[in-house]
Amino acid sequence: MAQLVMQLWILFLLLSVPGQCLQHRPEHSGMAHGSQSSESSPQNQAQLEAEKQFSEFNHHFAGLFILLVGLLALLEPYLAARFHFMHYFWCALFWIPGVYLLILSDPESWPVGDQSLHYVLTQNMQVLQHKVFSLLLLGLGLVEYLRVRKKLRAKWTIALFPAIAAAGAMLLLLHPSAAHAGGMAAAAHLDMQKIEHQHIGFAVVGFGIALTKAIADTDRFQARLMRILFA
Repeated sequence: MAQLVMQLWILFLLLSVPGQCLQHRPEHSGMAHGSQSSESSPQNQAQLEAEKQFSEFNHHFAGLFILLVGLLALLEPYLAARFHFMHYFWCALFWIPGVYLLILSDPESWPVGDQSLHYVLTQNMQVLQHKVFSLLLLGLGLVEYLRVRKKLRAKWTIALFPAIAAAGAMLLLLHPSAAHAGGMAAAAHLDMQKIEHQHIGFAVVGFGIALTKAIADTDRFQARLMRILFA
């Protein structure tokens, strides 16, 4: 088992490094305009820049909560012994970005924008995946909340968190960045490839989270080490 874990962890490092080394250009940065972007009006350029900044804010917002989750995963055993509410704060770290993604990740779409829920479900696959990501985050928070409340006692419920995390990782591999590929210039196509490489790295991280969380929660194999790797 130890050899398997180390092999998977080495695979994670090898696959995630290329994605981490590439600058992430947001999917909403106007790539679909291709070579026409240099000839667009100042109004269009301003709109594209605003969309780019909003997309970067979304990624930074999510990244902040990922850092907080990792930090709390390391410190929770010590903090929870003194402050019981830290168990619930752990759950909130999934709920807050989940609610944000569900409502505000795509301001042009439901529930705050002009695109209806029906349109999102049938026509806008990228926004639909963002909504699914939000539901997965809310699901992770709910699972951890029920565990804090001692409502999940069956052994099989240990698999809930890893299964949801793995589903999110799998969804990253299907994230439709190519939705903006129409009329894409060579430079924009290179940017899209960088984004896809990063999604592979993020997905590998997600699978690593699922694996280490599953092993840590069984308390059977180097649980402390697995919690550190999970964090």
